[in-house]
Amino acid sequence: MEDPKIELNPHPKMHYAITVTFANAPGPFDSIRVAAQYEVTNRDCVPEQPVSGATILPSKRIELKLQRITDATYEADVYVDRIKEEDYFSKGICHWSLVAVSAKASRGTMDFVTPLFNPEFFNAAGATRYFSFSSYNDTRTRMLNTGNLDRNAYPDPPKTFSVNVIAREIRQ
Repeated sequence: MEDPKIELNPHPKMHYAITVTFANAPGPFDSIRVAAQYEVTNRDCVPEQPVSGATILPSKRIELKLQRITDATYEADVYVDRIKEEDYFSKGICHWSLVAVSAKASRGTMDFVTPLFNPEFFNAAGATRYFSFSSYNDTRTRMLNTGNLDRNAYPDPPKTFSVNVIAREIRQ
């Protein structure tokens, strides 16, 4: 199957602000990035693979422009309806959903990732992940670290920091 040229919705309306907040981080990060991941929700608009018969749902990742508010707080805009719904495969209109917005803070070879999955995306509390100071100080291990949902999962809970990702609707 040939990958379709996925187009952006020229007039998105479902606007959200993403706020990423760091608490108790032991130092600065080399970079902080936020991205939105979208996926087709209806299988009937996608052709089956010729040999396996599997249906591979198209997806699209979009980097969001991040703005520093304070040393510990960053914001980005995202549109839930950012991907254009159209007939990409001549099998009917493909409908898209925002699957997740993920914040990634990098230090050396360690990436600290906090995903905000749908449906938690629409929950006022957002998503919080906890990371250990020792992982922040580990400069040898190349790792995608998704932390823990519970600070007490670590042997020394006070030596942790958190990353919180919240979405709030922007009404026009």
